[in-house]
Amino acid sequence: MHLLIVNLHLDIGGVETLLVRLIPQLAQRGVSVTLMLLQRKVNQEFLESLQPYCQIKFIRDAFPFTRKHLRDFFGSQPDVAYFTINQAFVFGSWLLKRAGYKTKTVLGAYQTEIFCAPAKPWQYHRKIVQNAIRKNIPAQSVIFGNTAGRDYHASRLMTNLDDSPIVRLFVDVEKYKFIRRGPLLRRKIVSIGRISPYKTYNFTVLDIIKNLTEIGHHLEWDIYGDGENFGELQETIIEKNLEKYVHLHGTMSYSRFQEVLDDAFLFIGSGTSLIEASACGVPSLTTIEYSNEALSYGFISEIEGFNLIEPSLDKRIFSIEEKILEILNASVSEYEQLQDQCYLKAISYSGSSVVDEYIAVFEASKINGVVTRITDSQILGYVMSAAIGYMSRKIGIRH
Repeated sequence: MHLLIVNLHLDIGGVETLLVRLIPQLAQRGVSVTLMLLQRKVNQEFLESLQPYCQIKFIRDAFPFTRKHLRDFFGSQPDVAYFTINQAFVFGSWLLKRAGYKTKTVLGAYQTEIFCAPAKPWQYHRKIVQNAIRKNIPAQSVIFGNTAGRDYHASRLMTNLDDSPIVRLFVDVEKYKFIRRGPLLRRKIVSIGRISPYKTYNFTVLDIIKNLTEIGHHLEWDIYGDGENFGELQETIIEKNLEKYVHLHGTMSYSRFQEVLDDAFLFIGSGTSLIEASACGVPSLTTIEYSNEALSYGFISEIEGFNLIEPSLDKRIFSIEEKILEILNASVSEYEQLQDQCYLKAISYSGSSVVDEYIAVFEASKINGVVTRITDSQILGYVMSAAIGYMSRKIGIRH
């Protein structure tokens, strides 16, 4: 099978780390993989780790978008195209249509609102994808990481996704070394991940750090990652006079993941990094996406199932501050028990069966899936709406 994966970029992020783990496993099972990226934003370590296992292409090299050039660009007709974000679906499907290919569509939804977020006037691409899910793409070809994401999309799109496959996150926990941290000085908290609008904890936890340091707790919060809200977060840290306590490091090499956790007693975050941190022996405290308050469903060990960070789950909600105080006040034995419990949760995300589940979905979609046709007029509409949105934001018009 020839699988085309279309993603936004290959910088550090949850989907990107998933692809770095998944693609070699697919290749070892005989799947021919082509990874097409919409941006040239690439983590060199990720790039080098994937090059032996797949062809990596950039969308700008597909220009001039003629049939002959596109067929040379893709090499051969992909059996299945796997799209992880709205723009990837729109542009990837359009290029495949222009190439004259009959490639079947599979979507991968790994963030709460990825394919169902409200579409602002300049976000015509979201409307295209949402209509395709409602009217064209079968539920069996839309992969979700957990039931919460599936149910959220079904509710927002008002469509039945009961038959959508649930494939849990794939985390290589075995590559990390579990370290006992009971006697460790409880000073450093670490977060690793994209600084994006839905990861609101990057902002809401700031006041907690301020409050706890003011009452005598000697805390530092190290944040690693980049994203749309990096500049705003940097400014907010300065405005709150927290530069001494909150350190914004930007993008890091992913090979340093364990290293930056060496002296951490707590990890706060979302996505696969929660699992990886617990594999290193750092208790991981969940956050709730889009929340305007610093809230959590608790440590990953306290949560049943694989729904950890989605809003509106039917689970007990804690303030992040109370959970930080709980771990600060824990005895050495209580802390180490929490380490063990979080580690046991982490290893439930390991296993080659996850890769087999992906292949099963791709194979089924190859036979029973659909070809998605994105027209030239839809692409023109998206480009025009994006241009209008960009200009509106530049001159300060609010929609």
